[in-house]
Amino acid sequence: MKKTREETAYERAQILNPLMGPTMDPALRTLKIEAVAQNEGLSTRTIRRWLKAYEEQGFNGLVPATKPSNKTGSVTESILDEAVMLRREAPNRSVHDIIRILELEGKVAKGELKRSTLQDHLSRRGYAAHQLKAFNTGAQGSAGAMRRFQRKHRNDLWQTDIKYLLVLPKTATRKAQQLYAVVFIDDATRFVTGIGVYEDQTTDRVMSCYRRAVERFGVPDSIYSDNGKQFIGRKINQASIRLGVKLIRAKFYSPSSKGKVEGFNKLLDKFVLEMKLEHPQSVEEVQHKLDLWLESYYHEKIHSSIGKTPKEAYQGDLKMQRFVSQEDLNMAFTLTETRLVDKTGCVSYNSRKWEAGVDVIGFKVKVAYSASNPDELTMYHDSTEPRVIRPLVISEFVKARITPDPLVEAPNSRMLQAMEKQKVDRPREGATSYRDLMKESEGV
Repeated sequence: MKKTREETAYERAQILNPLMGPTMDPALRTLKIEAVAQNEGLSTRTIRRWLKAYEEQGFNGLVPATKPSNKTGSVTESILDEAVMLRREAPNRSVHDIIRILELEGKVAKGELKRSTLQDHLSRRGYAAHQLKAFNTGAQGSAGAMRRFQRKHRNDLWQTDIKYLLVLPKTATRKAQQLYAVVFIDDATRFVTGIGVYEDQTTDRVMSCYRRAVERFGVPDSIYSDNGKQFIGRKINQASIRLGVKLIRAKFYSPSSKGKVEGFNKLLDKFVLEMKLEHPQSVEEVQHKLDLWLESYYHEKIHSSIGKTPKEAYQGDLKMQRFVSQEDLNMAFTLTETRLVDKTGCVSYNSRKWEAGVDVIGFKVKVAYSASNPDELTMYHDSTEPRVIRPLVISEFVKARITPDPLVEAPNSRMLQAMEKQKVDRPREGATSYRDLMKESEGV
C-alpha cells in the first residue's frame, strides 16, 4: 500500500529522533549522523538535508513535495484492462513482463509505459503482486483469502501459546530472571481459561497450566497450538488422548492463524507496563497481580469482536461444561514409563538422575510422573511397595553400600566337593588299571 506524504514525514522524523534535542558538539553530531545513515541505509547528505528542513520548517519540512500533475497520463483504461488480464492469466508475471508483452503486441509504444506507473494502477485495481498473494491461488485455479474463524460455543476450542512476559530485576541473591506466561484462551468467548507465570517455558509448565484450566472450566473439545516442542511432546498428547481432547496444530510460520491468543498476548503488554511500576521481586507476586488484572480488567472489558465482555460471553453460553473426576484427571496427567535402575541405584528421567534405591539395582521399574509435582516420581516394582523418589543430590560423603542378603563366607567350593564325591561313588569304566591287577594277584 502506498504511503501518504504525512506517513513518510513521520518515518523521517523517527529516523532523525536521535539527532534532535539540545545543541551538541559538531564532531559528536557528525558521528551520530554517520551512525544513523549507516543503520538506515541512507546517505549522510540525505540525513543532513532532512535535518536542515526540520530545523527551518519543523515537521512540515519533512513532508515530501507533491509531484507536478500537468503531465498527461500514459495508462488509459483500455491499456489497464489489458494489463489486468495479463496479470489474471499468470499472477506471477512481473510488471516488467506485462509492459514487454504490451509493447510486443503494439498496444503501447516502447518506453511509453513506466513500471512504477503501471504498478500504482494495478495496486488501485487490486491486482498488485502482494494483493494476489493474500488469496493463495492454487494450481487448479481455486482461490480464497484467509478468513477469520470463530467457534460457536465455549470450550469448543482453546488456543494456547507461551509469551515472554517480563524480567525480574537482579538482586543481591539472584540474577535477573526472565519470566514467561502460558496462556489458554477460549476461542468463542475470548475468556482466558488458564494463565500461569513461570521461570522457564518447558512442557511441564504447559501441562501444569493445562491441568488447572481443565479443573476450573472443564474439558475442551479441542486445543489449537503452534508446533513448539512444548506442545507436540508425548506428555500433552497422552493427557489429551485420555481426556478426549483433539489436538490441532497451526501451519508452520502462520502466527495469524492463532489470532485470538496472539491478540491477547499483545494486550498483556499493557499489564507488563503497569507491573514494571510495581518493581516485582518474585514469580508469586507477578502471578497474583496478573490474576487481579485478568479478573478486574480483561474479563470485564467489552471485546470489540463479540460485543460483550469475555466473562459475560463465557458464563452466558448454554453449552454444558464437561468435568472429570480427580482420579481420571490424575491418570490423564500422570505419565508412566519403564526405567532400568543402574549400579548406583538411580534411574534417568527428564535428563535428571533420581534415587530409586540400592535394593532395586539391576531391576526394571515403572516410574509415574506428574507435571503438577515435577520434583517427585512414584516408583513401582513387584519386590517392594510403591515409593516416592526424588532427584539425586550428590553429597560430600558416600553412603554405605547395601549388599544383597544372604552373603556368607564359604569354607570350600561346593561345586568341587560335589564333583569329588561324584567321582568316588561312580564305578570306573573302560580299561583295567595296573593297580587293580596287582590288587587281584595279591588276593586283595
